[in-house]
Amino acid sequence: MPSKSKRITDLLENESLVTFSFEVTPDVSEDELDKVDLHPIFYSITWHATAYQYKDLDIAPLRLASFLRQKEKLVLLHLSCNFMKKEYLNDLLPWLQEKGICNLFIILGESFDPSVSEFHTSQEMIVYIREKTGDYFCIGVAGYPSSEYKISTLKEKVYSGADFIITQAFFEANIFKLFVKKCKDENINVPIIPGIFPFQSQAELNGFLKLCKVVVSDEFMQKVKNNSNNESDILELLLLELRNDLHVKHFHFFTINKVGIICDLIKKIF
Repeated sequence: MPSKSKRITDLLENESLVTFSFEVTPDVSEDELDKVDLHPIFYSITWHATAYQYKDLDIAPLRLASFLRQKEKLVLLHLSCNFMKKEYLNDLLPWLQEKGICNLFIILGESFDPSVSEFHTSQEMIVYIREKTGDYFCIGVAGYPSSEYKISTLKEKVYSGADFIITQAFFEANIFKLFVKKCKDENINVPIIPGIFPFQSQAELNGFLKLCKVVVSDEFMQKVKNNSNNESDILELLLLELRNDLHVKHFHFFTINKVGIICDLIKKIF
């Protein structure tokens, strides 16, 4: 078993501090990461299945994971069911253990095609990893506060071995509050981490809403329109409301590799 200091769920137990984490894509530059002057408790690395041929472990997300581990950073590695074969996963899991990577985020993947995967659901992959490695890995899954995604499906993943949830980005605190309540009502009692997307323009926000099928209120969109010259004010209000009213202690930022901008936002608020 990995030490307590390496498992995300154990790091989240410290309720006296506000902490944060960064999601980055495998093409983020090493120079950009070296410039980060804050200390996120972990870096989440995305996994884009259609970009890899799965012939070996020399692929972009694993190279980035190795780089971050060499810097003694904690890694949360995404694993997509899309195109995944058991033989490849069997090679990957011990490689991760050798690198000291014990946190995984299991997803279906973009444009998931069950005909080209040996895992037809993320729940199947969670069960398989548990069968192969026991409790070594601390496993996260996605939650969707702003969609009609069934809470019962999320519950199945948790009861199959998922240890925590990171939400898709949302933009109104009441959406997160309602989602947490729904989870509690279904006896989903693992940590739920809010995902934050710091958009810099209305166009960027609109693109995200369309891509991820996230719904926001007319009131929120009017607020964005009224603050078109300073969208960061809206994000600051959201973060402060989550921290002060809902007592959120950890925030996960979808950086789109703009880590410097995210660092400036965190310094300003926290």
